[in-house]
Amino acid sequence: MNDDAIIDLQGVQFGYAGRAVLDIAQLQVRAGSSVLLRGTSGSGKSTLLGLLAGILLPASGSIRVAGHRVNTLGAAARDRFRADQLGVIFQQFNLLPFLSVRNNIALGVRFSPL
Repeated sequence: MNDDAIIDLQGVQFGYAGRAVLDIAQLQVRAGSSVLLRGTSGSGKSTLLGLLAGILLPASGSIRVAGHRVNTLGAAARDRFRADQLGVIFQQFNLLPFLSVRNNIALGVRFSPL
């Protein structure tokens, strides 16, 4: 792992129902970097974000985000990691329709004591 990498993926593989979706030999993102995920529908963009957030677990490989080896954490620890370390804004169907855009975004910080 590169010590200044905020995201470090090594040998990550993931698939659905026996169909390979992602096969990432290595990906490192330095702290302070900007990254654009671009691709056609079904190319694995949301899957990659799900893996980084610990919502999904890889079939193999290592995922380290902000110093946490996400794929080795238990379910409750991954929930706590998301609450304390990440800002996840889900696609339209997961937004609360009775909240404004601002309040939907701010809702996540209410789950963390930090």
